[in-house]
Amino acid sequence: MVLSLAIASAISLGVADYLAGATLRSDGRMNAALPYTAIGAIFGAIVVSVALPFAPPEEFSSTDLYWSLAAGTATGLALPLLMVGMARGPMAVVAPVLGLVSMAVPAIVGPILGDRLTSVEVIGLLVAFPAAGLVSLSDHESEESAPIPRAIALAAGAGALFGTAAICFGQTSTASGIAPGVVAQITTAALLSTGTILTRRLIRPRSHAMTLSAAVGILTAIAVFLSVLAYQRGPVAIVAAVIGLAPGPTVLLARMVARESIRSIQLVGFALGIVAVILFALG
Repeated sequence: MVLSLAIASAISLGVADYLAGATLRSDGRMNAALPYTAIGAIFGAIVVSVALPFAPPEEFSSTDLYWSLAAGTATGLALPLLMVGMARGPMAVVAPVLGLVSMAVPAIVGPILGDRLTSVEVIGLLVAFPAAGLVSLSDHESEESAPIPRAIALAAGAGALFGTAAICFGQTSTASGIAPGVVAQITTAALLSTGTILTRRLIRPRSHAMTLSAAVGILTAIAVFLSVLAYQRGPVAIVAAVIGLAPGPTVLLARMVARESIRSIQLVGFALGIVAVILFALG
């Protein structure tokens, strides 16, 4: 159950990451990242809010509320960094850095907070780290695709914030159900909308980019919805490791839509990802 939720979340997030890059590229304005992430977050908040009455929490304590607000704040800070990073730097750099850092934070903090991993799960975690990097390696070696320090910093910052959100969701109770995801998504939408207004990024959205940003927001909200349920039921480090394999779906989508080639080394990454998931299941 836990792995199924995490895998579904990774797929949804991988598609959202691909569309996030497409959104800003189709618009062409780097300063449009904040308003587009705000638009996406608002659509996502609407989707999860509609779902809440159909799955009300058994109990939602003040502790659940505080952790949910913290998760939403971390996500709200991460999304603009992710979009700008993907626009400024090559996917081959941004995706693996994002995935690896978002894995590393829960892997380090999770055991400190009480997660207990079996030896098989630890091996799976060690396999998942190179898998996340290998699936994102492209064959573009042009000057335009060279690693950009700022893009790497943005990706690392976004990954650390997503990892922090994972830890926060892991501290909510199972009885709270999807409520933490709803509170977090509303918090993210409110934070990004406020940031858009305060920084005067009220840019007129272009219709095609707005449609993409709405899709990104909805897919991200679904990923959050699924990840909350997974974090509540399994070790944060393991769930984060599976979700950290999201670059895999991103690469596959790029292959199908943009006709980008897949290298042999990327296939090795896919194979390692499958091995990691199998080890988690056996653990």
